[in-house]
Amino acid sequence: MLVKSNGAEERKIINALVSEDEELRRQHEIFVAEMAFKQELINARKAEELTQKDISRRSGLSQQAVSRMEKGQGGTIETVLRYLVSMGYTLTLRKN
Repeated sequence: MLVKSNGAEERKIINALVSEDEELRRQHEIFVAEMAFKQELINARKAEELTQKDISRRSGLSQQAVSRMEKGQGGTIETVLRYLVSMGYTLTLRKN
């Protein structure tokens, strides 16, 4: 059976869970940051009007590696940097 999700209710449940468990809160923050980074990669690629195959050719990564990275399923720092450099981007660190 399919059930329509309720984003506001789900966020309330997640917030309650992570407020009670420091380790879970930390893991959730990392997950949220990873998903935001993945979306930034995809947005940058699309803004440059590039396909995953284009990134693959430019970076020397396999198209599967590009896809996995965009899905948040891995990628070393070298892989991320090759992806970014292939579009003319760099990686910058900043403190929150």
